[in-house]
Amino acid sequence: MWKNNEKGFSLAESLLSLSAVLILTILILPLLLQMIGQSKALWEREKAMRILFEEGEKRLREGNSFTYVYVEEGEEYKISWEARAVACVEVSGKQFCIQQQ
Repeated sequence: MWKNNEKGFSLAESLLSLSAVLILTILILPLLLQMIGQSKALWEREKAMRILFEEGEKRLREGNSFTYVYVEEGEEYKISWEARAVACVEVSGKQFCIQQQ
């Protein structure tokens, strides 16, 4: 006599759960990639501002305008400091500036 086997999932249940997981993955993956891109951009900006602060701190006593190229870990940072209290740093084609108010 055959026994009734109810210990596993049916094919329909398995396909339904797999499709639910795929739909969630398709919806969440672009958001995750966007968040990673924003995180990298913010990290790059933070690092550029830290380098600008350190160089400005070194040269602030001179009181003159200066332009300096700083290389760290293969990245080139172009730092410019103007006497009218505007400081800029450029890295990877992006420029970040601060200005005294």
